[in-house]
Amino acid sequence: MRKHLKWFIFLVLFTSISAKAEATEWKLIEDEGNVRFIGALEGAAFRGRFDVFSAIINFDPANPEDGKITGEVKMNSADSGDAEYDAYLMEPDWFNPESFPNSKFESERLEKLDNGTYAAHGKLTIVGVSQPITMIFEFESSEGQAKFSGTFEVKRLLFGIGWDATNWIANEVGVQIELKLQQ
Repeated sequence: MRKHLKWFIFLVLFTSISAKAEATEWKLIEDEGNVRFIGALEGAAFRGRFDVFSAIINFDPANPEDGKITGEVKMNSADSGDAEYDAYLMEPDWFNPESFPNSKFESERLEKLDNGTYAAHGKLTIVGVSQPITMIFEFESSEGQAKFSGTFEVKRLLFGIGWDATNWIANEVGVQIELKLQQ
């Protein structure tokens, strides 16, 4: 009897630990999201987007610490709506997509914040340079579908992107991510 009780306790503990460690895998619904960037060019807003991106999100709002977020964008898919500016972005001083075709965010730790949002602490790699960032995000799910909305700020000079002067182009660039996901 005692031997059976030990096995029962072991199974209950193992099952609860295993269940907790599994976050739900969410897949991107193609053509149902966007990755945008917002900076300042001569004091005016400069906006653009990346047309080609992917994301893998393993997340359970009840256990955010067990989750993982990975996102990637194709740098040559940047589109600001201005052909001249887009040509600058493709130069070696800027995104340099010939040498560094992708940028990638990979979370290291997720947490729930007091205001009901979440924080993904991780590394962002652009042009071969990795820097720590924190993405604040909201996550809403219902009936096997979810909406993910995240924001973070990039200090482009930390990555060696663009010219050193900030009087023409600001150092800070905001990134906004809107994704629709399904299980």
